Amino acid sequence: MGSVLVSAVAALVYSGTVSFLAFTATFARRGELRREARSTLALVVPGRTAEPQQSPTQQP
Repeated sequence: MGSVLVSAVAALVYSGTVSFLAFTATFARRGELRREARSTLALVVPGRTAEPQQSPTQQP
Protein backbone atom coordinates (compact mmCIF):
# COMPACT_ATOMS: atom_id res chain seq x y z
CA MET A 1 0.00 0.00 0.00
CA GLY A 2 2.94 2.34 0.62
CA SER A 3 4.07 2.18 -3.01
CA VAL A 4 0.54 2.98 -4.19
CA LEU A 5 0.49 6.09 -2.03
CA VAL A 6 3.90 7.22 -3.30
CA SER A 7 2.78 6.65 -6.89
CA ALA A 8 -0.41 8.62 -6.33
CA VAL A 9 1.47 11.54 -4.78
CA ALA A 10 4.02 11.49 -7.63
CA ALA A 11 1.21 11.53 -10.19
CA LEU A 12 -0.45 14.49 -8.48
CA VAL A 13 2.81 16.45 -8.30
CA TYR A 14 3.60 15.70 -11.96
CA SER A 15 0.14 16.69 -13.19
CA GLY A 16 0.20 19.86 -11.09
CA THR A 17 3.61 20.82 -12.47
CA VAL A 18 2.54 20.21 -16.06
CA SER A 19 -0.69 22.17 -15.53
CA PHE A 20 1.16 25.10 -13.98
CA LEU A 21 3.69 25.18 -16.83
CA ALA A 22 0.95 24.95 -19.46
CA PHE A 23 -0.99 27.85 -17.96
CA THR A 24 2.19 29.89 -17.61
CA ALA A 25 3.22 29.12 -21.20
CA THR A 26 -0.19 30.27 -22.39
CA PHE A 27 -1.17 33.21 -20.20
CA ALA A 28 2.05 34.85 -18.95
CA ARG A 29 2.28 38.53 -19.75
CA ARG A 30 6.00 38.55 -20.50
CA GLY A 31 7.20 36.73 -23.61
CA GLU A 32 10.39 35.65 -21.87
CA LEU A 33 8.41 33.87 -19.15
CA ARG A 34 6.21 32.15 -21.75
CA ARG A 35 9.30 30.92 -23.65
CA GLU A 36 10.92 29.61 -20.47
CA ALA A 37 7.74 27.78 -19.48
CA ARG A 38 7.47 26.22 -22.95
CA SER A 39 11.06 25.02 -22.92
CA THR A 40 10.62 23.54 -19.43
CA LEU A 41 7.38 21.91 -20.53
CA ALA A 42 9.21 20.34 -23.47
CA LEU A 43 11.62 18.73 -21.01
CA VAL A 44 8.93 17.47 -18.64
CA VAL A 45 6.45 16.07 -21.18
CA PRO A 46 7.82 13.17 -23.25
CA GLY A 47 7.38 13.50 -27.01
CA ARG A 48 6.89 17.26 -26.95
CA THR A 49 9.44 19.28 -28.91
CA ALA A 50 10.49 22.80 -28.04
CA GLU A 51 9.45 25.58 -30.38
CA PRO A 52 12.26 27.16 -32.35
CA GLN A 53 13.59 30.34 -30.77
CA GLN A 54 13.11 33.50 -32.78
CA SER A 55 15.26 36.54 -32.44
CA PRO A 56 13.44 39.79 -31.54
CA THR A 57 14.04 41.16 -35.05
CA GLN A 58 12.15 38.25 -36.69
CA GLN A 59 8.95 38.73 -34.74
CA PRO A 60 6.17 40.67 -36.53
